[in-house]
Amino acid sequence: MPGPADASMNLGCDALLPADLRELALPGFSVKEEKACPTCGPLCTFRAAAEPGTTVSLAYNCEPRDPSVDVRELLAPTLKAGGVEVPALGRAAARRTPVPGMLQVVAWDDDTPCVLVVTWMGTGPERAVEVMRTALQGVSASSLAAAHAPAGSTPPASTEDGGLPPASTGDAGLLPPPLERSGLP
Repeated sequence: MPGPADASMNLGCDALLPADLRELALPGFSVKEEKACPTCGPLCTFRAAAEPGTTVSLAYNCEPRDPSVDVRELLAPTLKAGGVEVPALGRAAARRTPVPGMLQVVAWDDDTPCVLVVTWMGTGPERAVEVMRTALQGVSASSLAAAHAPAGSTPPASTEDGGLPPASTGDAGLLPPPLERSGLP
C-alpha cells in the first residue's frame, strides 16, 4: 500500500469523477488534469464551449487522517474565512464566496479519507454544491483501492467502515483552496 506521501498521487480525475457521473454533473464540460504539487491529487479543471466564462475546478487529497478529529475542527478554517456549513454533504462540508461570482465548497467524504474542494467561477455558481455531491458519490474505497493497486495485483482490503486502512496515524492536513495555491486572494 502506498505511504502517506504518495496516497493521492496515483489518483486521477477519472477515478474521482468517472465520465458517467461527470456528464450528469457537468454536461458538455471537458476536463484537463494538472498536478498541483508532487504529493497531492490532481487539480481537475472543467470548461464548456457553451459556457466560455465558466470554470470549475475540483481538487482533492485522499491521504489517511485521524478518524477521531472533530467535524468542527475540519470546518473551522472555512467558517473563519466567512463560510457557512452545508448540511448532509459528506462527513462535513462548508461553502464560501471569496469574490462575487465564485463559490468554493470544501467537503470531507464520510467513507474515504478524501477531502475535496470544488471552486466554481462564472455563471451558476450555486451548482458547485451539486458537483461536490456528485464527486463525493464518485470516489469510493474500491476506486481508491483500484487506483493504488499495481497492475495485476489484489487491491488492499478496506476497513470495517469502508475506508482504506490508514498508512499513518498523523493528520495529513487539508488542501489549500485552489485559488490560494495559485497565489490569488
